[in-house]
Amino acid sequence: MCSDGTSEGLHPRGHGSFTKILRQYVREEKLLTLEEAVHKMTKQAADNLNLKKVGEIKQGYFADLVLFDSERISDLATSDQPHALSTGISRVMVSGKEVYWDGKATHEYPGRTIRRAK
Repeated sequence: MCSDGTSEGLHPRGHGSFTKILRQYVREEKLLTLEEAVHKMTKQAADNLNLKKVGEIKQGYFADLVLFDSERISDLATSDQPHALSTGISRVMVSGKEVYWDGKATHEYPGRTIRRAK
């Protein structure tokens, strides 16, 4: 798995990295199960970055959740349209706050940027 983009957001991966994995490697090519992919994107990524209280759904952890339809999720971002939103995602919560709900941004910004260690 890789980053979902840079702070500049000028690359398709900024809006489609993880949805591409779910579409291509899980649904189409069946190289990963849905559970394996989600684990790599969440718990394994948090462990690799030594992040605490993220990556799992547990009491006392940050509630970062994405509700998606595994049969519809797809990446649409391209080099020409790097900001094209993926399809198949209905809701996103960051730190327990609704940031994307039924196809619309809520203009809540509870997250924080993870900086590279020096």
